[in-house]
Order: sequence, then structure tokens, then C-alpha cells
Amino acid sequence: MPDTKSGRERKGRNKRRQLESRLASRDAETEFDDELPEPDAADAEYLVDPDGGDGTES
Repeated sequence: MPDTKSGRERKGRNKRRQLESRLASRDAETEFDDELPEPDAADAEYLVDPDGGDGTES
């Protein structure tokens, strides 16, 4: 399949829909929970270390 701009854009929209859907389902699961779930590997890509570190342990 040739790599076209419209194909890349469509893939990006699909990826965004998948992420939004997954986040919405997690939000529904935790709506009434007192504690938030631990982030999984997929979430780690979007999280920032609150201490300002680069995420690597020395």
C-alpha cells in the first residue's frame, strides 16, 4: 500500500479515536473509585515526571 498523506492522516485520526475511547472507558471505570489506578505502560508515554526528572534512575 502506498504511503499517502490522506492515509497518514486517517491513521492518526484512528489512533486518536482509540486513545480517546480507552481513556473514556478508564474514566467510566474509576468514576466512583476513591483511588486512581496506577498508570500502565501505554499511559507512561503521555505522563510527565512531577519532580522534573527525565524518568531515568541513576
